[in-house]
Amino acid sequence: MKDTAPTLSSVKPAGRKFTGTDRRAPLRGGLQGCGEYGAGQTAGRFYPIACVALEVTQRCNLDCTLCYLSDRAEMTYDPPLSVLFARLATIHSHYGPGVSVQLTGGDPTLRKVEDLEALCREIRRLGMRACLMTNGIRASRAFLTRLAAAGLDDVAFHVDMTQERKGFNSETELNVVRLAYIRHTRGLGLRVLFNTTVFGGNIVELSALARFMRDRPEVAFVSFQMQADTGRGVLRERPDAITQDSVMRAVETGYETPLHFDTAAVGHSKCNRYASVVTAGGRAVSVLSAKRLTQKVIAALSRAEQTTDGHIDTGDSVRRMARRNPLLALRAGLHLLRCVLRLGRGLLRGPVRRQSVFIHNFMAADALEDDRCASCVFMVATANGPLSMCVHNAQRDMHLAAPDRVDGPSGPSWWNAAVPHLSAGPDLPDLSDPGLAPLKRLKGQMRAMRRNLKDVS
Repeated sequence: MKDTAPTLSSVKPAGRKFTGTDRRAPLRGGLQGCGEYGAGQTAGRFYPIACVALEVTQRCNLDCTLCYLSDRAEMTYDPPLSVLFARLATIHSHYGPGVSVQLTGGDPTLRKVEDLEALCREIRRLGMRACLMTNGIRASRAFLTRLAAAGLDDVAFHVDMTQERKGFNSETELNVVRLAYIRHTRGLGLRVLFNTTVFGGNIVELSALARFMRDRPEVAFVSFQMQADTGRGVLRERPDAITQDSVMRAVETGYETPLHFDTAAVGHSKCNRYASVVTAGGRAVSVLSAKRLTQKVIAALSRAEQTTDGHIDTGDSVRRMARRNPLLALRAGLHLLRCVLRLGRGLLRGPVRRQSVFIHNFMAADALEDDRCASCVFMVATANGPLSMCVHNAQRDMHLAAPDRVDGPSGPSWWNAAVPHLSAGPDLPDLSDPGLAPLKRLKGQMRAMRRNLKDVS
């Protein structure tokens, strides 16, 4: 694994703390500072952050060839619920209501379902959204039913060939797994998301996979995440063939329509590209084709906002915009109607659904860019506050070793990932000592090294 020494610029995002009346100001300032706060920018206008990852375990039941976890991650203990509740409170204090909290890891389903239920209830109590990020292996129908009842809003399944699932030799074959996971969610009221890592082993299948996603009306959100040289995975540098442009073109080929990724922005353009489509009966039409109209609507919605505390209530903002600018609202409505009508025969074959499409370009651990870190819209909750996801992945062991303070009725307690329980004082063991916690199973590059040693002997 490539080690990246912490720098002042790389840790700045952790200090983006809410101290005024506008929770969106820090993100807006970061985007303005790097020239990314254009007319189509939604970040910093409609929300103070896109999402925050709450890592509930470092354990995983897969060993992906591209994994953002560190070599030492499997040596750590799961954080107690009191620590996770404290981090939820910190997320809420930074970003207010409406933010999406990703229950992730490792794979969060390796925690007790009762723990995840408690977290979902607390997220809902704080007025935030709960999303389960999972490879789906343990996310049975019964498991998801319990979490949905406890307040889970979204479930994001990560399925791709980097996971080396036994018996599957292509992304097309993995569609059987994806369909099974979709069936597990039916009737539970969950928004369904799918994540795919784009790497050298599946780039040629990307268009076919995009077409599969287009034709799944149950799927509301599709994310294609480009290979990044970070973490413990045995695959490292991204092939030259994988670029934002090549991935966008492949996805457009699959959807069989231009997707207008340059109309609306979600954070830095080098990090994220966003499209929105309506689908029906095996057809898709981009709703972002009218660039000037879309950007006028973004500006009007921003002016119609009555609060900067957390995420906007889209319905309320649309109604206020319609009252203030009925002509623009009419033009937007007619545009959406034309998009639906362009689905043509698809309208006879299936329901009309809206689907979001994302291209994520995560940074390599040794190539973090200051402006992208300072305007990050995907954060991780740490002991020292929210931190850019790419920075956290590059410096994971350092942040796992940092002590969390939990204030209780009898005074403060402390925890870090090297110990199983809360401690009375902040002097905790150093996570870098491998004897302090059990090495459950070698993974990633450590597994490859063990194999090489066995071959040599």
